[in-house]
Parts: sequence; structure tokens; C-alpha cells
Amino acid sequence: MQGFLLLSDSASTDVATGKINLLGAGWSVTGPAVPMSAVAGFIRIPWEEVGEKICFSVRLIDDEGRPVRPSPDDDGMLSFDGEISPDVTGLEPVAGRVPLTFSFAIPIPPLPLEGGRVYEWVLDAAGDRVASVQFVVRPPVSSP
Repeated sequence: MQGFLLLSDSASTDVATGKINLLGAGWSVTGPAVPMSAVAGFIRIPWEEVGEKICFSVRLIDDEGRPVRPSPDDDGMLSFDGEISPDVTGLEPVAGRVPLTFSFAIPIPPLPLEGGRVYEWVLDAAGDRVASVQFVVRPPVSSP
């Protein structure tokens, strides 16, 4: 199983096709005030694993590997969970040669992240880390 994450200003999933619509995609620097954003994810499932329910999660960690909390008053970590149950009825004769790609988009509200630090969104699927994407938050501008 393989995964891929991409940061964007905005993203949405077209439920009918499974495609992701992206705006402002591919950034790795933000801030110092962190605006709304989105994480687009893709999981490629080998044909041998198609048909099995696959649980996945996307979580945010800081540059020391610690979970990031949604707000200073919150004890939980910033994460999103989901399940994939691919339906490939009728595709068996030809699709076995091509891994199945599942995609998702997660809108992220503005976050109170510390400037001058690196953060990382991590994608775990079926108990394994399959992808991650890092970004840096600019430090606040100091006035003269």
C-alpha cells in the first residue's frame, strides 16, 4: 500500500468520481498566521488487498514528533479518521493489473501553530505509516 499527501489552500472530493479538486496546491511554507487550508490524500491499494476494509488516519505532529492539539485548551490530538471499503464489482478481469486509488480531502481550520517551527501531517493506513508531508510556519515579523 502506498500513500501521498498534498497541502493546498482548499480541496474538495468529487464523490461521484473520487477525484480531488484543489486550489493553491503544493505549498510548504505558511504563516505566520496560519490560514484555512486542506490536506488532500491518496491511498493506492494493491489488487490483493482490494475488498478488505482499510482504516486510515491523518494526524498532525510537530518537529519533535509530538501530537499537535487543536487548541491550547484541548487535550486531544489533531487527527482525522476514516475507512475505505472499495467496491470493484465487475472490474476483476482487467483491474487486477492496476492498483486502486482512493482519495480524500480534509478541510483544516486556521490553526494556532507556533512560528519558526516545522510541522508534519502523517497518513497511517492499515496500521502502517504510508505518507507524510511537512510544512514550516514563518516566524512572526518583528517590528523595528
